[in-house]
Amino acid sequence: MQVAELWQFPIKGLGGTTIAEASLTAGGYFPGDRLYAIGNGHSKWDDTPAGTWMKKSFFLQIMKFEQLAALQCGFANSQLSISRNGTTELIADMDSADGRDAIDSYFAQLMGDLVPGAPRLMKIDSGAYTDTNKPWISFGGTASLEAFAKATDTVADARRFRLNMIMETSEPFIEASLIGKEVAIGDMHCQVVEPVGRCAAIDVDPETAERGPSYLRHMQSAFGHTDLGVFAQVTKGGTIRPGDTLRIL
Repeated sequence: MQVAELWQFPIKGLGGTTIAEASLTAGGYFPGDRLYAIGNGHSKWDDTPAGTWMKKSFFLQIMKFEQLAALQCGFANSQLSISRNGTTELIADMDSADGRDAIDSYFAQLMGDLVPGAPRLMKIDSGAYTDTNKPWISFGGTASLEAFAKATDTVADARRFRLNMIMETSEPFIEASLIGKEVAIGDMHCQVVEPVGRCAAIDVDPETAERGPSYLRHMQSAFGHTDLGVFAQVTKGGTIRPGDTLRIL
C-alpha cells in the first residue's frame, strides 16, 4: 500500500487540489486543509466568536447544496479563484477585507434564499473545520473507490470522498484492517483510529454536480456498511509524498 495522491481542501465544502507533498506534525491536522469555510448565515453565528469550530450544519456543504460541486477552485496561498463551466467567476484574497467581501457577495448571489442568512467566509483560529473536532487526518484506498463505483454504477473518483490521502490498494476496504494499529507513511507515523462514516454528500457526482440516488443504501446492501476510508492521528511528524509506502509498525 503506497500513497497515490495527496488532497488538500482549503475551504470546507468546496473543491480541493492535489499537492506534491505534505509536512505533518504530531497531534496536528492535515496542513492547509479546511482552514476556511462558508458560514450559512445561521443566527447562531451572531453569538459565536470568530474563528471557532462549528458543526458542519452551520456551513455550506455539498451534502445539502449539490451546486457547490460545480465550482472549480484554485488556490495560491490565500488567493482563491472560482471557475464554473470553464469561466472564471471570482478571484479574491481570502485574508483581505476586500477579498472576503467579494467572496461573501459571490456566495450570497449563488445561494439566494436557500440559506438562513448571508453567507460569510470564516477562518478558524486553531485546527480545522473538519466534521469532527479532533486532530485527525484521513485516507482511503483506490480499491475501495473502485468497489463503490462498481456497486453504484458510477465512475471511481476520489473527489466524491474528500480524503486527504488516496492509497494504491488491491483489496476493497483493506484500510479498515489498520484500525487500532500504528503505521508509518514516509517518515510520518500515525495511529489509525476509526472508519470514516459516509453521509449523503457521496450522492453528488463531482464531475457533473448532479445528485444521484441514495448511495448509502447501495453501500449497505453491497458491503454491509457505509464507511469508506479511515481516520488517523499523527503520532510522529514527517513529510509524505506520492509513492511513499505504508508500513505497519
